[in-house]
Amino acid sequence: MSDKTDKQKQSEDIAEKNFELDKKNKSRTDKELETVHEQINDTFNQGTIDQKEQNKKEKKDK
Repeated sequence: MSDKTDKQKQSEDIAEKNFELDKKNKSRTDKELETVHEQINDTFNQGTIDQKEQNKKEKKDK
């Protein structure tokens, strides 16, 4: 018995087919998903505006 169900396997296959970063003719949805992905990645790596302000205050107080 495999670890993944058929539906999980199908979902992964579809996701791989639909998410290609280097697509030449991107649909509007692809472009929007790419933008959201970048925003989430930036927020995760840099923090929210509140966190940035708090970090500035902490550096200033030192």
